[in-house]
Amino acid sequence: MMDPQGMRVVVVGVGRFGALHARVWAEAGARVVGLCDVDETRLREAAEQFSVESVGTELSPLLDRLRPDAVLVVSDEDSHAEICVVALEAGCHVFVEKPLALSSADAWRVHTEAANAGRHVVAGQISRFAAPYARMQNSLRSGRIGQLCALRLRRDFSREWFLSFGDRVHPVWESCIHDIDLAVSFVQRPVVRVFAMQSEAALEAAPSVVTALLEFDNGVTATVESAWLVPGSAPQTLAGALELSGAIVGEAEVLGLEGMLRQRLVSDGLVEWTNSGTFVPDLSLWPEEDTSIGGALRREVDYAIAVFAGRRQPDRVPLKEVCWGVEAAEAVVTSLRRRAPVELSSGGGVDEIRS
Repeated sequence: MMDPQGMRVVVVGVGRFGALHARVWAEAGARVVGLCDVDETRLREAAEQFSVESVGTELSPLLDRLRPDAVLVVSDEDSHAEICVVALEAGCHVFVEKPLALSSADAWRVHTEAANAGRHVVAGQISRFAAPYARMQNSLRSGRIGQLCALRLRRDFSREWFLSFGDRVHPVWESCIHDIDLAVSFVQRPVVRVFAMQSEAALEAAPSVVTALLEFDNGVTATVESAWLVPGSAPQTLAGALELSGAIVGEAEVLGLEGMLRQRLVSDGLVEWTNSGTFVPDLSLWPEEDTSIGGALRREVDYAIAVFAGRRQPDRVPLKEVCWGVEAAEAVVTSLRRRAPVELSSGGGVDEIRS
């Protein structure tokens, strides 16, 4: 069994979020022994910040030289699947930020490679580790609301975020993927049918205003909505270890035959009014607690380390469920493009999406 305190990791992608991961993994007891990024300037700055000597713009030579225990994939979304495969082939466990892949074929390829290599892949679906959602999971599993019938999930983002980076990939992979994964985690079954629409009234922002209806193979339905239209006057909601000027606003509802659960992303439990604006500090995702980062991100990292070290089963974020989520997200994008319902083969396999 691997000693979690001696776990050696390489971080791929050292931008804003990659640097955050490097810090949290180090605080959790891992040793960041290597950094990889295509941007040499950013790479040098990160190496100095984290006192890492081994760096490179190509991953394979770095892995051959360092032989780390795990690779953290925090690069651009379209590179995730390929980097996962490279790391698995090198004998490493993998932590990969969401989304696991941008196609179901690539997602299931990673799943197969992980099984063949005898290594674990943990996807960074951080919402599963946020305390409110974890509580909702426990309430559902304990039977407090009876048989699950339906889910309603909404997550809206600042308009300025769409203008600055919203077209990097389809917004479904940036925003809806969170709630699609939450829906899969609640139902624990694959999606078999999707119908999605976007608001053409939003003009050039149309792809960012999405409503999707998902049907699971056990009859449960989920409504997933996202709009990157929150105005600049909204309170800043991500002030903390990772400072993002803007807001994430949303709600989640779990409806059962004997009750329902409801959660709001923005709470007025703590609000700061200052001369520079109104702030609702992040107390859930990655809040700074004393001198360390806590919250959902730290719990996610602790979980990944425990899985990689063999101290727990990969039951919190099963890779199969992550692949089901990628299938559903891909179907949403396909439905938007075709303006028609999309059916998926039941069973979570690699069968083609049917329209």
